[in-house]
Amino acid sequence: MMTHRRKLLVVAATIAAVIVCVAVVFVLDAVAGGIDRRFAVACAVVIGLIIGPLAGLWISAALDDGDIDEAVERRAPSRN
Repeated sequence: MMTHRRKLLVVAATIAAVIVCVAVVFVLDAVAGGIDRRFAVACAVVIGLIIGPLAGLWISAALDDGDIDEAVERRAPSRN
């Protein structure tokens, strides 16, 4: 069962991935010009909807395993 923190992380990563993918399409359109913008944006949204949850789950798995906490503790042991 997903915790609230994991759900929030997955949703945030998905939204961020979609925004980044759409921004890349607009930059590509500005640089290259002449692309079918509606089709490219639709593809970017689908790619973002696939990559976002995967990235969110990958990040949350590291948080749940404590890998990130251990890395922070190694860098700053005095913060305990």
